[in-house]
Amino acid sequence: MEQLTSLAQSFQEKRQPISSVVADALREAIFRAVLKQGESLRQDAVAKQFGVSQVTVREAFRLLAEEGIVEIVPRRGAVVASLSLADVEEIVELRIALETMLVARAIPRLDDGDFTAVDKIVRKLDKTRTMDEQLALNVDFHSRLYAKAERPRTLATLEKLRLAFEPYLRLLWARSDYKSHSQDDHREIVSLCKEHNIKGAQDVLSSHIANTGREIMYLLREDQP
Repeated sequence: MEQLTSLAQSFQEKRQPISSVVADALREAIFRAVLKQGESLRQDAVAKQFGVSQVTVREAFRLLAEEGIVEIVPRRGAVVASLSLADVEEIVELRIALETMLVARAIPRLDDGDFTAVDKIVRKLDKTRTMDEQLALNVDFHSRLYAKAERPRTLATLEKLRLAFEPYLRLLWARSDYKSHSQDDHREIVSLCKEHNIKGAQDVLSSHIANTGREIMYLLREDQP
């Protein structure tokens, strides 16, 4: 639990509600696989770890449950959420539907400033080596493209779906072949957006998301006994 203690200390330096601080640290611990899928989170143990009340921890669990990262199970309490193959399939279907809609709405509104920004993000992704930076830049890439769609509720839903995949994305982005293919897709999507080729951008984006889903399913099957 030393890693969780270290995360707790780093997040406690932030000026925000204590329950949010605890939620942030637990979320990061889950994403980094310090806390494993299916692992029980004891309210009293977490409270002691962070030096906060159990009421605060309960609120942190509630915040994480709203994101789908933690499940509140009767007679068992909070448990790190697990993904099934069916979950991955459903998330992929939803992401394709939402993201292709967003990119279609965004393309007519994207300007030179937007393209300069996404090109810069792609170049940074080529160079960065740390996992946290890679994941953050990947989120920035898609967020910048979709922002002009002006669909905040859709973007909020999409963020929740993305969070469910994050522990697996860390494993995938650690592989040079996945990063290379992902970056090829990013460059092609940007090129098609610049050409105002909505159908082409949607097709590449759909393939990009579906490929990620297949890779995550492969990881899940590897973990099965």
